[in-house]
Amino acid sequence: MHTTYTVSSHLPGCAAQFLPRRAGLRSHVPNISSLLRDHSVFIRPFSTSKARPVRGCCQRLASVLAAASAPPKDLPKEDKIKVDEVQVTPVTQHVTAFRAICTQRLKFEIEYGLKRGTTDNCYLIQEDDMVVLIDVPDQAFTDDFMSALERFISLKEIQHLVVTHLTPKHVTSIKTFLNKRNAGGDASQLQITLSNPARQVLMSTMEKDKEGAQLLESVKIVTAKSGTTVAFSENSKLKLIPVPTPRWPDLLCVYHKTDRLLFSSNMFSAHVAPSVVNTSGESAADVGGWDMYGQDWRHYYDCMLAPVAKQAAGGLDKLADIISPAAEDTPVQQAALNSLQRGLKGVQAALEDRQGKLFGQEAMSSGGRMTAIPLTVNALCPSHGPVVQASLTELLRSYQKWTVEQIEHAKKGSVAVLYASAYGNTAGMAQAISRGITKAGIGVETLNLEVDSVDDALEAVKRAKGFIIGSPTLGGHLPTQVQTALGAIVRAPAARELPCGVFGSFGWSGEAVDELENRLKDAGFNMAFKPVRVKFKPSAKDVQVCEESGVDLAQAVQRVMRVQERQAGSSQVKTGGASSVEQAVGRLVGALCVVTGKDEDAESAMLASWVSQASFDPPGLSIAVKKDRAVETMLVVGNKFNVNVLAQGKEKAAVKQMLKPFKPAQDRFEGLDTDRSEDNGCVVLKDAASYVSCTIKDRLEAGDHWIVYATVDGGKVLAETDFTAVHHRKIGTTY
Repeated sequence: MHTTYTVSSHLPGCAAQFLPRRAGLRSHVPNISSLLRDHSVFIRPFSTSKARPVRGCCQRLASVLAAASAPPKDLPKEDKIKVDEVQVTPVTQHVTAFRAICTQRLKFEIEYGLKRGTTDNCYLIQEDDMVVLIDVPDQAFTDDFMSALERFISLKEIQHLVVTHLTPKHVTSIKTFLNKRNAGGDASQLQITLSNPARQVLMSTMEKDKEGAQLLESVKIVTAKSGTTVAFSENSKLKLIPVPTPRWPDLLCVYHKTDRLLFSSNMFSAHVAPSVVNTSGESAADVGGWDMYGQDWRHYYDCMLAPVAKQAAGGLDKLADIISPAAEDTPVQQAALNSLQRGLKGVQAALEDRQGKLFGQEAMSSGGRMTAIPLTVNALCPSHGPVVQASLTELLRSYQKWTVEQIEHAKKGSVAVLYASAYGNTAGMAQAISRGITKAGIGVETLNLEVDSVDDALEAVKRAKGFIIGSPTLGGHLPTQVQTALGAIVRAPAARELPCGVFGSFGWSGEAVDELENRLKDAGFNMAFKPVRVKFKPSAKDVQVCEESGVDLAQAVQRVMRVQERQAGSSQVKTGGASSVEQAVGRLVGALCVVTGKDEDAESAMLASWVSQASFDPPGLSIAVKKDRAVETMLVVGNKFNVNVLAQGKEKAAVKQMLKPFKPAQDRFEGLDTDRSEDNGCVVLKDAASYVSCTIKDRLEAGDHWIVYATVDGGKVLAETDFTAVHHRKIGTTY
């Protein structure tokens, strides 16, 4: 028997309580309407004295409310991270590094794409009877880190904790540290020094429970401002320098004058474990130099700092004197570096207002601009990767070079990336989409709507050639900051002409992404790619979709720019035929191949003719890969792939398929007869003349391409009588 329950307003013990609760549930539980409908519970205003309360209705409603409020049953469990070890190694006489090492890929975020593990670094400074701990690790490393720290020193001896970057996952480590330090009593009051945004994270997270609130009462919290110091003695101090970015609005750098070390937090970091590069671990430094770690620093910069190049420039400007030319530099080199510094200082001037909003104008400076703080460093001590000593000069100059390049790209055309992120998942998506945009040669201006104003967001969109906006789903809706920014954009007439896209992560149903898409479409905006939705944390395929969506948007922007150039009669638009040099280069020929690669559940391929044997012993080959190719992300050092050599007369089907326009992460092999190689699981085309399976050993940047060198692991001739298909060109400016 199916019973319908009617709740009328004359039931003060039920309906009066349920009405506001249902309204709240509608915003917090996406499926509340269907739950109420399935249980046949309806709310009706009191309209007749004949309405009667139904016995047991309150109990029935209580069960519905409980079902609706319960967390989703498919909530994914956090995979336990395997910590290889915590290495404790001296950096200088006063500084010791504690490096929690993990060789597995921590997350399917773009920054971990090289799959070379990582280190989570903390540093202990012991000087003049003072002990200062710089940072605590992510909660995944808490237990191992605390064990190593307690073996090294009594926790009660640590008087100061300086936090350069804080997320809720770091707060777990702080709570564990405080509990262990306070155990048994007799511990002096600990001073925790951190930026204002980090302080807000600490307070809001710790105050959620009684234990955290009590721990907060046991410490002294100091908010870092411009000029804040932690003194060891009258002549020895730590200087704290705010260097916020949209992804890390709380970031601090710390300068240790005595040992001339810069604790650079996430700046100058790299995700790479020592054992992956075959270093013994006896030193925390970059043994092997640029040849060993250069690709890791570059990848980290491209993923995390290229999308925020202006803010990176501002941070570098504050630390400008650490790029002072060495004594052996020539006058030309010195002039070039001085020019870079002047350019970065100009960029910094435009960033002062934004940074003032993040930290407060008073916090940023007590007497003028905080720029070019006089520092001289012997080493950089980042939060991830090696301590930078051997490659110090090269890395600093490379950061300058990469930053200037990104700013120049942005001057030609940029995309505004706007987002808010509740748990970091939407931020990770923004990072992957931004990576796709920058690898296609378009600049990015990133704004975190949780800290940047609506006016800043609107101005960024007005400057841009396109924009994307991302949001988590909170209570079934867009967060207020995203709603406000979206409203301002929709009301801006010029923004309607820009290609755009939407994305977001969610836990239950993802209404926020639908709302973003619908409002933009209803207002007549042009969507450059299909909305990207990720449930909980991104997978490898989700990251692929994000990155390829970014490439699609960048290419849409480039098409618009080319049209504008033609309309303006730009001199850059070529009108004549190919030059003799271009025709001569076009006579170079190559085998027509299909390169196939994979990364977990993500898979891709490309048509290639710039393939050549590169070595006899070991047998090796080289491939030129354009930077905006979808498969490029999978062709990194250590990854495996296949080269399918197409057969003459049988190549048309594969060529036609590979030249199709694909949607992000779309199946590249639909309609082709395929198999998989046993040694690496990558796709083999059955109609190919042969295939070879390879492992990538090195990559070289070559203009708008990467040159990939790989050794051959295996292969097979599939058609002994077939000849290799060869690609002939007329000019060397196209494929």
